Amino acid sequence: MNFEPFGGSLPEGWQKTRLSQIADFVGGYSYKGNELQASDCAMATIKNFDRNGGFKLDGFKEIVPSEKLKAEQQVDLFDILVAHTDLTQNAEVIGNAEIILSTGGYRKLIMSMDLVKVIPKSGISRFLLASLLNSPQFKAHALGYVNGTTVLHMSKKALPEYSFYFPEDWSSLDNIVAVFEQTYRKMSQTIEESTRLASLRDTLLPKLMSGEIDVSDVEV
Repeated sequence: MNFEPFGGSLPEGWQKTRLSQIADFVGGYSYKGNELQASDCAMATIKNFDRNGGFKLDGFKEIVPSEKLKAEQQVDLFDILVAHTDLTQNAEVIGNAEIILSTGGYRKLIMSMDLVKVIPKSGISRFLLASLLNSPQFKAHALGYVNGTTVLHMSKKALPEYSFYFPEDWSSLDNIVAVFEQTYRKMSQTIEESTRLASLRDTLLPKLMSGEIDVSDVEV
């Protein structure tokens, strides 16, 4: 770790910490093909993970899950998901961590078995945790736990064994946490606004093209 901003040495009151000390982990839902059908419930999958980073809303799969679905396998806004499987040999997606910034208009979201949800323990900000995992250091760590040939898998040990330096007094990070939270919430608002505008465009444009709506008399 680079301690240059602290004069090149570990700041007083900081210690090496494992991710398992500040977070819990939940595996995704194992679904059957016949559950994939039109629904107001959608499942987040590795197809939501962009190879260059970021979360794609068009990767959701509509699903009617069975009673085997556990409550903790549901996904809410600002939950953190980490990809544990990759179909590319370059491991472009595996180990990527993304925070949910939009529900895509669905009533309920769940996650597939290819993903793991990282849940911050009491007193830990999910926005700080998301920033911590969305780093080159975590990606490099995750790649060291990958195995497989045709399909790559990341060991379940990767997340809990990830270590980093963290202050004993978590409240000392309140200022930077506030910045992270403000940034992520603003990103979420922007995505929701863009989604609504795109939906409005897709609704109105065909009517304009067909002449169903006439705007020739509208003054601009």
